[in-house]
Amino acid sequence: MTFREYIAQRRCGDNPQGDFIGDARRDRNFPDVQSWPGLKLYLARRGACEEAVAAARIVWQGYLAALRRQAGA
Repeated sequence: MTFREYIAQRRCGDNPQGDFIGDARRDRNFPDVQSWPGLKLYLARRGACEEAVAAARIVWQGYLAALRRQAGA
């Protein structure tokens, strides 16, 4: 599962993580990043605020957890 696939299947809650997910889905240029540094760099280039980067980090951690669960299945 790629990060973009993960984003596509996640629910958009009413919280900063949900806002990040919604923004990422609407961003036609959102890359299918392979690492947290890659995602953080993209967000920095887009001028993302600290709160958006923090929310993205939480979503990224969720993605890694999902990959671990998938690997263990």
